[in-house]
Amino acid sequence: MSKKWRTNLSIGLLTVAILISLFLSSLVWIKPYRYEHTSEARVTKTSTTSLQSLADVYLPLTAVKTGAEREQYLLVGQPQNVALTAKETLSKRTLKSGRQVSHGNLSQYRNYLRQPKSLLLSYPSAVTITSFNTSFGQHLATDQLRLVDHLVLPLDGSNKVYLLRDQGEVVYRYTLSKALSSRLTAALKGGKKIPVDFKQINNRILMTFPHSFKLATYAAKVGSLNVETVAQKLMNATKNSSLATRQEGNQLIYHNGDDRRLVYDQQKGTLTFENYLKQAWTGSLQASDRHFYRRLSQTNFPQEGVYFDAANRRQQQETYRTYVEGFAVFNDNNYGTVRIKESKSGVESMAFSRYYLQNPMPTSKGSVRLQSSTVVFNDLQAAGKLKGVRGLRVGYRWKKTTHGTVTLTPAYYVKYAGEWVAVSDLIKEGGH
Repeated sequence: MSKKWRTNLSIGLLTVAILISLFLSSLVWIKPYRYEHTSEARVTKTSTTSLQSLADVYLPLTAVKTGAEREQYLLVGQPQNVALTAKETLSKRTLKSGRQVSHGNLSQYRNYLRQPKSLLLSYPSAVTITSFNTSFGQHLATDQLRLVDHLVLPLDGSNKVYLLRDQGEVVYRYTLSKALSSRLTAALKGGKKIPVDFKQINNRILMTFPHSFKLATYAAKVGSLNVETVAQKLMNATKNSSLATRQEGNQLIYHNGDDRRLVYDQQKGTLTFENYLKQAWTGSLQASDRHFYRRLSQTNFPQEGVYFDAANRRQQQETYRTYVEGFAVFNDNNYGTVRIKESKSGVESMAFSRYYLQNPMPTSKGSVRLQSSTVVFNDLQAAGKLKGVRGLRVGYRWKKTTHGTVTLTPAYYVKYAGEWVAVSDLIKEGGH
């Protein structure tokens, strides 16, 4: 009896070992090692798996929780993705009975941004109401609030939702078909909470940081697009055909007659594509985000972690940028950034780089402490630059290190002369 028992036990253990082995083997096939480094990422059909949907690319990534006394905290690194949870929750409900409740009043506008017991989700730049509808599964009229900068969701069980537009300080109030679930509240737990406040600076309401705070530094491997593959796609060339090229200094130029060309700066690693159209794109504001998103998908630039960042509606230009933990990544050569423009003369242009980030992870170096925004504004005032500031944000600075790795360091950025500039660079410039 004992011998039979030992035999059955041995067979059972062997069976378990085989099953575990098969399971682990399947993981290797299904989910490759996260840190596998590929120096030249050729664009194939499998690369499209990293293509984010239009709904996700245009999500508001900045999440601020407001308490009963209007105290506010920027949410960073929550176990659950706050923006995605809000998207999934709101898409199961309907916003209705929209009406304008404020316009042109900075003080009132600030109060709506600080609505007690609420979640504030903010875009880096206004998106069309059409894109908001796509992201959150709504059908709001496009002839009322045409652009949106902020979304305020109730956390107290009430049914009032607010959409805000910075330009003109416009606020619309909507009614929820049913109260939001506790799942959204649960998504706000954990992670880091950084005190913030909204202040009026140069006749604009900006999110500020009243106290110094720490943010983690990140390191990431750098992937590289195959330039010839990108050129083949943008030129609509067949796989085996050869493109006409010429060398001009550091620039390698791919061209296709007189209507298309791709310029690759071999020293900087940047690409500029120009398409000379027969006529300029004349689509509506409602169709603009979708139009530019289609162009983004054609660049072959890996879109995992890449989100809408800015729009200039008058110049028909949109910018998409790499984000880490809800913070935009900045680079002196605009690595990780895609800019797309349609000129009135009918020239479509796309500017991006061949380099992109792979799997950013916190480093062992720990965190970096950033000063309060009060100190930042004082330093800008001393450098004679404060009057020109039109925006404030915290981002990650992409700095090259060794062996194909970059370090991402948190830093303050301000919008100055139409561009986002590192505060340290602007102050240094002011000191000369």
